[in-house]
Amino acid sequence: MLDKNNKSVANLINVQGDSRYVIICEHASKHIPHRYHNLGLTDAQVERHIGWDIGAQGVAEHLSTLLNSPLILQTQSRLLYDCNRPPSSKGAIAEISEQTVIPGNNNLSDLQKQARADDIYYPFHQSVTHLLDDRKARIDSIIVTIHSFNPVYNGRERTVDMGIINDQDPRWAQDLTLAAAQFKGISVKLNEPYSALDGVTHTLQLHGRARQLDNVMIEIKNDLIAGPKEQLLFAQMLAKLLQENVPKTNTCPT
Repeated sequence: MLDKNNKSVANLINVQGDSRYVIICEHASKHIPHRYHNLGLTDAQVERHIGWDIGAQGVAEHLSTLLNSPLILQTQSRLLYDCNRPPSSKGAIAEISEQTVIPGNNNLSDLQKQARADDIYYPFHQSVTHLLDDRKARIDSIIVTIHSFNPVYNGRERTVDMGIINDQDPRWAQDLTLAAAQFKGISVKLNEPYSALDGVTHTLQLHGRARQLDNVMIEIKNDLIAGPKEQLLFAQMLAKLLQENVPKTNTCPT
């Protein structure tokens, strides 16, 4: 799908992959088109975690290759529009991210907010919908979204290394969390550092729950996947985890 300036907002990779898994990375990119003037931020500010999920794209790309799974990457910064938030959410176009004011997101009119959603949110999720529609007749898809998080948030250190987050039904996420105990030296916890109560499962709801497809969100501490070698390592761990723990039956409630 394309926005009004003919720039793709969804990069589809390996769409013919025959795995049941479909990988989605909503915060893959820190790119802000020139017309937005960096939203009034410096390049250094955009490079921080407020601009994207550091390391998530690399993990997602390796995981797509290892599983032979389709992958959908959001190609613009979440500072423009957070595609894991619905248009009704105040967090969709954040005026403050962590403690950083986003000048270009303040005092937007309803029409300006709608334009952002029309340019970014709807085309991105339409791309996901089209991919899942295309696969529906031949394969029962499972949705996995890949994210990363800051080691320190608002001055508080996080002790978890990887979180496995469920939307409505916890059973598969619980199974994955228990199975992840095989990875020594890595702290893996259920619904940390976020849970559905924090409003982070919009993509899972929109494409998983609505279609009754199994789904899960994976969060990785970003300093553990800052480089290519680390990204490949975590992708290999996740590939093993997912290959060994495919849901036996569809557990997503109606």
